[in-house]
Amino acid sequence: MPTSRFPLPSHNLVYKARRDIPFHWIFLAFGLFIIACGGTHFMEVVTIWKPIYVFSAAVKIFTALASLMTAVVLPLNVPTILTLVQRAKTSEQVTATLRASEERKEALLREVHHRVKNNLAVICSLFYLQSTHTKDQETVHIFHDMENRVHSMALVHESLYGSENLARIDFAEYAQALAKDILSSHESPSVPVQLKSELEPVIMSADLAVPCGLILNELISNAFKHGFPNGGGGEIRLTLRRGPGDQCSLWVDDSGVGIPAGLDIETSKSLGLRLVRSLTQQIRGSFELVKIDAGTSARLQFKVNHYAG
Repeated sequence: MPTSRFPLPSHNLVYKARRDIPFHWIFLAFGLFIIACGGTHFMEVVTIWKPIYVFSAAVKIFTALASLMTAVVLPLNVPTILTLVQRAKTSEQVTATLRASEERKEALLREVHHRVKNNLAVICSLFYLQSTHTKDQETVHIFHDMENRVHSMALVHESLYGSENLARIDFAEYAQALAKDILSSHESPSVPVQLKSELEPVIMSADLAVPCGLILNELISNAFKHGFPNGGGGEIRLTLRRGPGDQCSLWVDDSGVGIPAGLDIETSKSLGLRLVRSLTQQIRGSFELVKIDAGTSARLQFKVNHYAG
C-alpha cells in the first residue's frame, strides 16, 4: 500500500513542471502530501523490525507540514477556480448563441437567394409570354435575349442556394449548367450543334459570378446566332482555366463561319458586344475575338482575387 501512492504524485510533479497547466502549486502540494503519507505508512512497517522512531517522527512531521500546506493552498485558489468555471459556462453560452445566430443568418441568406431566383424566374416568364404575343421576329429575338440574360443571373442565385457556401460558387459547374440551358434554347433537331467543355474548378463570389455569367451567356449566344447563321451544324467548345496569380481564362470557341471582315469589337454597335465590353471593364479583365482555323475564339481574361472579399 505505501508504494501504491508514489506513481500518482510523480504525475503531479510532472504537471507542476509544466507551466501551461493552471494551479500547478495545488498539484505540487497534493503530490508532496501523498508522498509524505506513503512515507509515513512505509515507516510504520519498517519500525516493526527496526525501531528508528526518530526518523519515523520526522517523516510524520513532514507529512503534517505537507497536509497543512495543502489545506492552506486549496482554499486560497477556490475563488479563482469558481471564477474560471463561471467563465467557462459563460463562454459556452456565448458560443451557443453565436452558433444559433450564424444558423439564423445562413437560413435567412439562403431564403434571400431562393426568393431572388424565383423573382428572376418570374421576369423570365414575363419576357417569354410577351414574346408569344409579338409577331415581329426582331422583337421576339430581343425578348428571347433578355430572357437568357436574366436566366443567367437567376442561375447564379440558384447555384448559391444549393451550395454549402452561400457566398461562393464553383463557376465550372455554373458554366456547364448555363451552357446546356443556352444550347437547349437554341438548338434545332435538324441542326445539331455539339457542346464540348474543358472546365477547371474556379471558386468565385457572386459579385464576380454574375458579370462573368452574363458575359458567358453573350458569347455562347453569339456563337449560335453568328457562328452558324445558315443553319449549319458544328461545335462549340467551352474552356475555363485558372493560372498563376489567380489569373483565369474563359474561352468560347466555335467552328462556325468566323469573324465578319472589318469587325472592330471596340467600336461595334452590337448590344451583345457592348455589354461584354462593359462587363469586362467592371471585372477589370480583358476580352478579344480571335479568328482561328475553323471559326472564332472569344477569349476573356480576368482575376479572381479582385473579388476575394
